[in-house]
Amino acid sequence: MQVARRVAAALNAVESMDFGFFWATGVAKDGTILVANSYGIGYIPDGVKLPEQVKMVSADESIPIEERAKWATFPMLALHGWAQHHDIPLRAVVATAEQFDGFDPGAARVILRPDDIPERGDMAGRSRLEVIAPSAARQLDSVGDAMLGDLLPPAPADTASPADNSMMLWFEVMKPLMSTSADRGVPHLQAMAAYADHAQELALHKAQTAVDATAQRAAIADWVYWQHVSVMSNDAIAVKQ
Repeated sequence: MQVARRVAAALNAVESMDFGFFWATGVAKDGTILVANSYGIGYIPDGVKLPEQVKMVSADESIPIEERAKWATFPMLALHGWAQHHDIPLRAVVATAEQFDGFDPGAARVILRPDDIPERGDMAGRSRLEVIAPSAARQLDSVGDAMLGDLLPPAPADTASPADNSMMLWFEVMKPLMSTSADRGVPHLQAMAAYADHAQELALHKAQTAVDATAQRAAIADWVYWQHVSVMSNDAIAVKQ
């Protein structure tokens, strides 16, 4: 439970500017630490790392996408859905009092107080690509710096940066969270898929124009990550409609 509290506190350390975004942390009866957030399927903010022993429930591909699609925007439901699928009861849910407001966790509540939350939430662990697509992350790690360009499609003759519409598209991702409707998951996932497609385009351009291997590797990781988010989002939309 102590480790779960520390993970939950770290995830809550960075105050998100994204409307309605929050993390919930669960502990299963067998000690498994689970995390879920209120955005998308497999969405993890840039720079957030998850320790090896922590499971992100929406990225668990042993659970059919039909089930995971139901959890979009409802992290408490996601924790329960994971527990039910694996037939492992939830022992406790860790969140702030505000995050519990209006939600029945169906397990013991562990409430994070403001003084539990550190100034910085840095954790050692897996990148977001490693969490949602471990085999793709391993493949990227296995490629030497000089060969990174071979992973990319040919660059267009026009090297101008594509128009960056990220802010407008991200607002569309946030907008459904302003509703309390039980059906807000579909428009949210549709907006996330559109954002992911745009983010792929921007990351690919960065990768194709990078001047050093470190920047190129990071851009490729983002490009692949957003491909996976796009596929999961579109698959979830298809089964929800």
